[in-house]
Amino acid sequence: MANIQFIGRKEEIYRITSIKNNFFLIIKGRRRIGKTLLLNKAFPHAVYLFIWPDKSLDWLCQEICRENNLPAFSRFKDIIEYLLDKEKIIILDEFQNLMNIDKSIYGELQKIIDERKDKFCKIAVAGSSHSLMNKVFNDSASPLYGRRTHEIILGHLKIEDLLRELKLSIEDFIELWAVFEGVPYYYELFDKKKSVRKNILDLIVLKNAQLVNEGKAILSVEFGKDSKTYNTIISAIADGKTKLNEISVLFDNKKNEVVRYLNTLRKEFNLVRKITPLTENPEKSRNGRYEIIDNFLSFWFLIIDKQKSLIEQERFKEVEYNFNKVFNIYLGRKFEKFILTLIRQGNFKEFKNYDQIGCQWGKYKGEEGRNSYEIDILGMNGAKKEILFGECKWKKDVNANEILKNLLEKSKFVDWNREKRKEKFVIFAKSFKKKINTFDGRDVYCFNLKDIVKVI
Repeated sequence: MANIQFIGRKEEIYRITSIKNNFFLIIKGRRRIGKTLLLNKAFPHAVYLFIWPDKSLDWLCQEICRENNLPAFSRFKDIIEYLLDKEKIIILDEFQNLMNIDKSIYGELQKIIDERKDKFCKIAVAGSSHSLMNKVFNDSASPLYGRRTHEIILGHLKIEDLLRELKLSIEDFIELWAVFEGVPYYYELFDKKKSVRKNILDLIVLKNAQLVNEGKAILSVEFGKDSKTYNTIISAIADGKTKLNEISVLFDNKKNEVVRYLNTLRKEFNLVRKITPLTENPEKSRNGRYEIIDNFLSFWFLIIDKQKSLIEQERFKEVEYNFNKVFNIYLGRKFEKFILTLIRQGNFKEFKNYDQIGCQWGKYKGEEGRNSYEIDILGMNGAKKEILFGECKWKKDVNANEILKNLLEKSKFVDWNREKRKEKFVIFAKSFKKKINTFDGRDVYCFNLKDIVKVI
């Protein structure tokens, strides 16, 4: 697989290389997202210093001086000042690790930055821990609070950039994206000679898989003494227990305690998000659900963490069987996310006029035997009173009429401009038995995989 680390990173490279004066640049992003390579590409002549975790300060200083052929400095601040005096740009990678080595260094760096306003001072730092980087830079009590001059949060590679580079069929690409999403490092490991599922099995699931411990590694940079609690919550969400009541059962129904941990996962760690029905106020809704933000973590907890006892016993036939049993269901959920991502990015010109896009669910009112409904995609345009109801089906030869009949019934329970609205329907599927344009007097869009690849 060709190097794809810098696909779609032109904007970030431009932002970084456009900085002309002194800077204290912060790059944040999840593990494997390409922070280090981005900085090395932007500053090819910079001095790169990696902050090793779980090492003493003396060891770190010795290692940095040895690797970079520097004089034998015993203090970290002396290394930084020496390099800046030589007018060297400095890259400090995994910067948050200094908190565990010697956090007084943050105060020393603050003094260096403050004292060099009229002298050369160009420092870029990168960090994978969302919570620790926030403590270093967003806590008003931190010495480095207010010192950053620029910040970039490095996100996933864009769908269209990845698809163009990988040259896979759209079906294969969606299966791969459902696990790897937009993390460049994972795609570097992809072997085009194997099928997508064989790649996933070999890289993550089966014996000696390179990424079998990747989920644990991602979380290890965040969690401390409460790791067991956080792991339990994330595992429950991956397994489909997405409501507060369902998660609280695992903690003796202590809802307040669970809410506190969920809020930490959302706000401090940025690993989980809360979603609410589109027609409800997110601040007041009691119908919130929780989902894992990152596709890889979602997959890892569902397939690997859930089967760790089988993996430890090397019962890989059973592990593979269980993978095959649940993977299509998993893909169905991620297909919804894939489509919503494209709609929100504006890929579908048909839906650009909807100012609100999301999901919808709720209770059936007055119906015996059925107590809830779900709509995969809901779009609303308040000014034009237009509403869009959509379903995503990770299936071939879908019967559009059957889907639309069910969707029409569910649409009746969405209480939004009920008497005045103009309704439209959309179905996304692998393929259809027959596409249709209207149903019960409403416009209908049917997008199969061929149509989806065109809009990408």
